[in-house]
Amino acid sequence: MAGLFNTLNTAVKGLSAQQTALSTTSHNISNANTEGFSRQRVELKADNSYDYQGVGQLGTGVKIESVVRIVDEFVDYQIRNESSALGQYTAKNDVLSQLESIFNEPSETGVSYAMGEMFNAWQTLSDNPESMSAKSVVVESAKTFVDTLGQTASQMDELKVDTIAALEKNVFDINSIADQLKTLNDQIFNISVKGQSPNDLLDQRDLLMKQLNGLADCTESIDKWGRASMTLGGKDITAQDAAFKLSTVSGKADNGDGTWTVSVAVGGDSSDLKQVTMTAGEAASFSDGSPVYYEEGAPLAPAGIASGEIGGKLEALKEIEARIAELDSFARSLADEVNKLHNPDGDGADFFSYEGTESALNLRVNPDIQEDESLVVTGYSESSPATDGSRALEIAKLRDKNIGGSTLQSDYSGIVTKVGISAQKAANMVSNQEAVMAQLTNRRESISGVSIDEEVTNMIQFQRSFEANSRVISTLSEMLDTLINRTGV
Repeated sequence: MAGLFNTLNTAVKGLSAQQTALSTTSHNISNANTEGFSRQRVELKADNSYDYQGVGQLGTGVKIESVVRIVDEFVDYQIRNESSALGQYTAKNDVLSQLESIFNEPSETGVSYAMGEMFNAWQTLSDNPESMSAKSVVVESAKTFVDTLGQTASQMDELKVDTIAALEKNVFDINSIADQLKTLNDQIFNISVKGQSPNDLLDQRDLLMKQLNGLADCTESIDKWGRASMTLGGKDITAQDAAFKLSTVSGKADNGDGTWTVSVAVGGDSSDLKQVTMTAGEAASFSDGSPVYYEEGAPLAPAGIASGEIGGKLEALKEIEARIAELDSFARSLADEVNKLHNPDGDGADFFSYEGTESALNLRVNPDIQEDESLVVTGYSESSPATDGSRALEIAKLRDKNIGGSTLQSDYSGIVTKVGISAQKAANMVSNQEAVMAQLTNRRESISGVSIDEEVTNMIQFQRSFEANSRVISTLSEMLDTLINRTGV
């Protein structure tokens, strides 16, 4: 029935509703700079009215229907999806930028300049074949060349090792984030099953999903309780009962009997290595850094990651390995051609030799020649006069000689050009993807972001409403005092 106590109850509900709205506004303002936070809003609704005889429906105040987070699920999904592409291009660009800086071309400290100086020294020697100082310059310039070449190869190997280590770290991060998501899913379920909305937990869920997509191309699904499932390479990495671990291949060894031993960093942790025996064909499917699923007693399964940071680093790793192979081929070609001219019959001293495998990293000027520079051959034959510089001239011409359809200079320039084109393409893709992400982020911020000005306006509105409800209660208190103490009732 209508009366002072009913009105008092209405005012108390209004007071409580405005207080909750103020609390939510404060929560929004406090998290204005929190990554992944979505602003929240208290949904107010008129409480159930009742029939007042002779009058009609009489209102009973306000009630809080829910506290909702303001999101556009489709925009959030787009952001998570595009995060995978951005992570891929950014990771690839970072590695290829380092690879480009290793070559450092054109410059006076690069391989191309050192090679030019070496051939210039041979040209000078051909004009002064009897000069020991000219021979000394040839040897020293060749040493500078192989040192520069070796340093480039060494830095490329280091970059490869660092990229593999970064892949292991990324895989470790995926496992860690997946574990966090499993725990979060339980918390979300426990709240959602009560009919409540775990707004802050859902924000954390979306942020973890975005981080996973930034690392790899996951397929996501969300059930009716708000729990997220993330599938990668056909496996649900957030499954509570998953027996597998996402891991990386840390090395392979030929057992000599048609089998290979593959070392696996379980869980992406190189401190926990497991050994798996595979056939040569199976082992060939994996290289160092390859993400795999490891399960005790089961064959290794490729994770099939093509995007995200891991996908970008895998692409960059292939690029590094291809350029290393080309640099090794270039070094062998140059050494072979010089040695053919310097020691055509094989009974003299090769100008170049290797300290280990035939690679750019191990190319050296023959130690015998370094000790005795008189072994540098200049003439056509042993019987040629000391003034004969024909052989030195032929070696000098190797720089521009067509060998197998290309020159040594063009072979090396081709390697540098490939690196430059790949790095530029990766940089362009990063710029394009950043523009896409910026547009999506702006859309999200316009919907879910916290506007301080808007929240302050809301705060004033709720404050005034709170004060008005307080005034109603104060007035009712005075009315009750009059009713009880002054009327004798």
